[in-house]
Amino acid sequence: MLNNKRPLVLVVAGLDSGGGAGITADCITIHENGGFAMPCTTALTAQSLKQVASVVPTDDALFKKSLSLVSEDYENKVSAVKVGLVSAQSTLDILLDALENELKDAAVIWDPVLTATAGELKSADLKANLDRILKRCTIFTPNLPEALELASWTMEDFEQKGVKELSRFFLDKGLDTIIIKGGHNQAQSTAKDYFANGSLEFFMESDKKEGDGAHGGGCALSSALAALVAQGYESFDAAVLAKGYVYSGIVNTAIDEHRYRAPVGHNGFVSSLDLLPRVYEDGFPVSDTAFAPCPMRMGLYPVVDDASWVERLIALGVKTIQLRIKDKNRADLYDQIVRAVNLGKAYKARVFIDDHYELAIKAGAYGVHLGMEDLKEADIAKIRDSGLRLGVSTHGMYELLKAVSLKPSYIALGHIYPTNSKVMPSKPQGVSRLAYMAKLMDNVIPTVAIGGIKKEMLDDVLGTNVGSVAVITAITKADDPNIEAQLWLKLVGSGGDNV
Repeated sequence: MLNNKRPLVLVVAGLDSGGGAGITADCITIHENGGFAMPCTTALTAQSLKQVASVVPTDDALFKKSLSLVSEDYENKVSAVKVGLVSAQSTLDILLDALENELKDAAVIWDPVLTATAGELKSADLKANLDRILKRCTIFTPNLPEALELASWTMEDFEQKGVKELSRFFLDKGLDTIIIKGGHNQAQSTAKDYFANGSLEFFMESDKKEGDGAHGGGCALSSALAALVAQGYESFDAAVLAKGYVYSGIVNTAIDEHRYRAPVGHNGFVSSLDLLPRVYEDGFPVSDTAFAPCPMRMGLYPVVDDASWVERLIALGVKTIQLRIKDKNRADLYDQIVRAVNLGKAYKARVFIDDHYELAIKAGAYGVHLGMEDLKEADIAKIRDSGLRLGVSTHGMYELLKAVSLKPSYIALGHIYPTNSKVMPSKPQGVSRLAYMAKLMDNVIPTVAIGGIKKEMLDDVLGTNVGSVAVITAITKADDPNIEAQLWLKLVGSGGDNV
């Protein structure tokens, strides 16, 4: 698909004469992930898949001029900077000065290259300049040996204190986000990376491919992050997508015929859920057993705040509906739930109860809907064992993968457009991201689009092949809710009686 609205991504790295890593891999990766790469070379290297034979830093004057000219031809500013190999101290000084001044508004993704996997490679003294580097970084992506070296930790320190404490060493210096890559640990059967920022910590895990992996994976990860962050992805959403991109390139390398480590493949946005990482967040439940299923297509899905709306809308033909009563102290809360559940049974409709899963179980409801924070406190096993369907809310790729680990009955994808229904901590996902997530979930777990959706947007939303469309105020706030409901049913469908 034509994409001429790409954000500018500056690439500051060395040139790999073998083509598998360095600035070549960076530029390909950025293009594959929706950015426009602008290479600014720090060094020329003579290297192969087996070794780095020689490194010659770029002339200081040339490097400085390259940085100053980087966006002169474009109206838009550089959105992100990916930094890889910086071999000379003078190059590092020039770069940091630019990042603190003319490039101060750009996101910075820094992949600290201290040594090569094979061969001789000299780096500028990143450790001596670490405080200055981290204060300007958006995402820092060392592998575990690099993180230990930069923190002056031994492996014994790591075994005693752990990866969380190691990450805090960097975050306490002003860093926004760190991803500590664990793929270099040959003793593990999985490649497990650790993500941390001031408010979120989680592991990303992918199976290891037999053999020595792929050349250029670290370059591809940081460059994919830069391209995705430049497009407005949150760092945690960019992280899971970038890891999936690299894993796809390890499974399907660029060239099959090689004598040593194959160069990482560049296969575009990951198109299969199997290539994306498994994610694990402390306190968030996972499930080995799937919840009771829902139809893949549930049609129009109104969210209402009173059982009288349930009665009114399912009498008009609505077959999927949610009762959302936020006031836990409402005197008639259980009566409302019982009434809604009984109406659903009478009309063969799928009635979900928001939040109040204990009361929903007691009333014999069809299903319950929970948000991400509610899931941490809920008795997931009790919900599953009761036979209730479970719907969950998500707000981007990271939460989608968290939801997948629960094997729920459906996943709500939102919010798609700006909405006034409640204050949202996340940005609107938009139709293109909705389409991507719906495609990943096709015939895996039913999906529901929610958030700011109006009739004039339906063609775009339904064109994503999402399984259902939820509305909160579009019907209940209409001048004539009955006519409005019938219009929406005609456009979206009801999903039928199949429960």
